Amino acid sequence: MPRLVIPESPRKEDAGDALRAYNDVTAGNLHESAALNNMGVTLERQGRYEEALAAFSAALLCDNNDVYAWNNRAVILTRLGRPQEAVLACIRALALDRLCIFAWVTYGMVLGRLGKYQEAELALAVAEDLDPQARALYPGNLTMTRA
Repeated sequence: MPRLVIPESPRKEDAGDALRAYNDVTAGNLHESAALNNMGVTLERQGRYEEALAAFSAALLCDNNDVYAWNNRAVILTRLGRPQEAVLACIRALALDRLCIFAWVTYGMVLGRLGKYQEAELALAVAEDLDPQARALYPGNLTMTRA
């Protein structure tokens, strides 16, 4: 089951430990989308966005139908100032799972960044229809780890 990862300022002593732990896990799982996705989330939490994008892209090479990796890719592309590409990643995530609240919220966020406020409100309204607490997901990052 996916779980929302809310950004926190990583504690300096924990950041390297977390990455080493994911490196250990993914060393034998370089062809598993979930492990690569989770590694990307760890990198994102450390502010290493380019590396996180590479991890999410690798996850998609393993499983092009991984809605979580598509959503996470959209989040990172937005953070990197590439919202047009982020919209495409959101559209792909929603094509895979129209009920993914995270993808609807990310889509609304990206559309808002592009100044498409009416479309953004519509996307957020869909998310709220799926879960009335959906807007609470927006204040931070919407990357998701996978169990």
